[in-house]
Amino acid sequence: MLVSAVGWWWITFGDVVRFSYLSASEAATCLVGNSSVCELARSLCRASHPSVVASYWWGTFWIGVAMTSVSLTVTTPRSQ
Repeated sequence: MLVSAVGWWWITFGDVVRFSYLSASEAATCLVGNSSVCELARSLCRASHPSVVASYWWGTFWIGVAMTSVSLTVTTPRSQ
């Protein structure tokens, strides 16, 4: 889930970074949250991406972080 979120974010914001509309650090804030800058960048992407791809939701990243954290802390019982 985490890898999918980062991939979806890059598909959405990669062109914005490549064409220097946003710096990589500014676009990275869109990975973990939302702002008016992120909304503007997404609107710039809609010309080159289908709206489903360009509608990256930052909550996906946090769901992926939570799932990864749980999977790393939950252990399976060992058979003896």
